[in-house]
Amino acid sequence: MSTIFALSSGTLPSAIAIFRVSGPQSLPVLRQLSRRKVWTPKMMEYTRLYDSQHKIIDEAMAVYFPGPKTFTGEDTAEFFLHGSQAVATKFATCLSEFENVREARRGEFTRRAFHNGKMSLSAVRGLDRLIRSRTEKERRAAFGQMRGGVRAIEIRKKLKEILAKLFVIIDFGEHVELELKEAQRDVSEILHEIQRMIRAWDGAERAHRGLNIVLYGRPNSGKSSILNQLAHDDVAIVSPIPGTTRDSLVTEVQINGVRCRLTDTAGIRHHSSDIIEQEGIRRAKARLEAADIIVVVVDPESENQDFKSILSDVTEMKNAESKVIIVKNKTDLGLPYPDTPRGVQVVSTFATSSHGCDELRKSLEDIVEDLCPEANFLLDAQLLRRCSNELTCSVLCQDAAIMCSHIETALDQIGELTEGGIVTENVLDDIFSRFCIGK
Repeated sequence: MSTIFALSSGTLPSAIAIFRVSGPQSLPVLRQLSRRKVWTPKMMEYTRLYDSQHKIIDEAMAVYFPGPKTFTGEDTAEFFLHGSQAVATKFATCLSEFENVREARRGEFTRRAFHNGKMSLSAVRGLDRLIRSRTEKERRAAFGQMRGGVRAIEIRKKLKEILAKLFVIIDFGEHVELELKEAQRDVSEILHEIQRMIRAWDGAERAHRGLNIVLYGRPNSGKSSILNQLAHDDVAIVSPIPGTTRDSLVTEVQINGVRCRLTDTAGIRHHSSDIIEQEGIRRAKARLEAADIIVVVVDPESENQDFKSILSDVTEMKNAESKVIIVKNKTDLGLPYPDTPRGVQVVSTFATSSHGCDELRKSLEDIVEDLCPEANFLLDAQLLRRCSNELTCSVLCQDAAIMCSHIETALDQIGELTEGGIVTENVLDDIFSRFCIGK
């Protein structure tokens, strides 16, 4: 097997350039570059590094880690040089001159860790998610996925225990005080946990892509003022003239550690003759289709019929999973509002005050938490759904042998998330192509 190397510390110039070397040649490379034969494992030491002409490359720190107790499971050496482009280029050239030593491909260190049994596929996917995380919620979800393989092993162990009981029922049913209902109850508990993990995965995916929050209502209801308060910035122009916002205006905020795209839409007038305003209204309605959260803004000047028409737009255009909040804005005026439907969350705001949107913020935080719940463990939802389908069938069975068949299939699905699955090279190529060179 070849020995690989890469710059693992990111863009240069920087304070330090860290090179990682992994493979059977790691220690010989370290010895030759440092002109030292003895290196104490796992001890960082100062050294000078030299090229093949015995000319100094740099003064650095270096450390040697013998396998298999390393990230890749192989012998590994790491070099900490000055973060100069010239130093890094020279050092990489010197490494390439060694026989059977080459630059690593994207994700190759992690790929070797996977092939050497140091990481499960779930941990690899979690590491990919971690590297691409941008918010606190995404970071926590990534670590949840990296730990997900541990939870899969626990579930697999429980299913094996249930299978053992079922085999006893099949072989000695008339002599053993075991009932099928007991096994079905145990499976139901596991099924409930798997379904919770599916919801957690869906929430993590939403958190990764970010949520769409759309402000929708009649002209001059205060949507732009609410946008500015939620964004803590004067993003939108605010004026007493109805129709000031003619097109959708998008800004990004973080709510509960989740990136949210907050959209202020054009005011809705259903009988407008203005061509530009009509186009703005059409775009506003289109935003409803992709919205995760729809904030319907109503003020005391809203007519009952207009408000009903706006709610009708929301009901018609929103997707099945969208959450809706009705915001009674301008409550500081002390005037009556149109009737609001039952079963929809209603909050009050007066967006001209810095604290006037606190109730709305709290409601949005609660909804975001519901859509993107905290996940201590994450596992691939596609495999979990297949496993869930098999376990659902097993719970409905009244025959122990058929129930065993469904649980065995579910075990195979769980096995793909742990050590038992077969992963094709094409799948691995797709995963590791998203990694950086030094990972």
